[in-house]
Amino acid sequence: MFWSWHVFFVELTKTGFARAAWATLWSATVVEVAAVAGGFALALVGRSRRWLASVVGMYVWLWRGTPLLVQLLIVYFGLPEVGVRLGVIGSGVITLIFNESAYLAVLASSTLAAVPSGQVDASKSLGMSSWVRFRYVVFPQAFRSFLPVLGNQYNAMLKTTSLLSIISFTELVQFAQVEVNATYRPTEVFAVASLYYLGLTLMWGGVQWFLEQKLSTRRPIAVPALLRDQPLLPAGT
Repeated sequence: MFWSWHVFFVELTKTGFARAAWATLWSATVVEVAAVAGGFALALVGRSRRWLASVVGMYVWLWRGTPLLVQLLIVYFGLPEVGVRLGVIGSGVITLIFNESAYLAVLASSTLAAVPSGQVDASKSLGMSSWVRFRYVVFPQAFRSFLPVLGNQYNAMLKTTSLLSIISFTELVQFAQVEVNATYRPTEVFAVASLYYLGLTLMWGGVQWFLEQKLSTRRPIAVPALLRDQPLLPAGT
């Protein structure tokens, strides 16, 4: 028999699938949050000095130019050969963070470059330091443009975590493979896994829409308290 509704509903109600979906969700979230920080850090470093830009460019070229699966296998199987043991979770999450940071660095660099130079010059005239200028002027505007791209990247990351099944990380695909070996019903089992993936992406679609609506409202830049009511020019000029 090609399809069994009984097997499908039994698998759908198993708590193991829910736990595997949670593992998929938290691992993708941890990776994306860390990769956003890493991507913006790489973009800022690359814009500071020419030789640092070359280093960042080499990093991006290396991680974007090689398959993620190969990177994962090197980290998981290769690093223990030199005495570095990260375990299943550490190897999987760290590899995804390094890989995703390379992609987000390029996107972050583009959004930072799109911030109008006049606003940056105006913030300099207020006496803002580089960090304050980035925190209150550059980053909020860049992040508005970055959010739709980030939403697509996170959506993709929810599915990319399936590659972690190759190193026995218990996410949706890995748990589904275990269930297939127990039931010999791959169609029903992987259909359940697909429904969980669809549920995760649907949930994130709602969150992304809410965030985009919230950030689409143009708000005045929040000037730090220390800089409020200060004259643009020193007294006596």
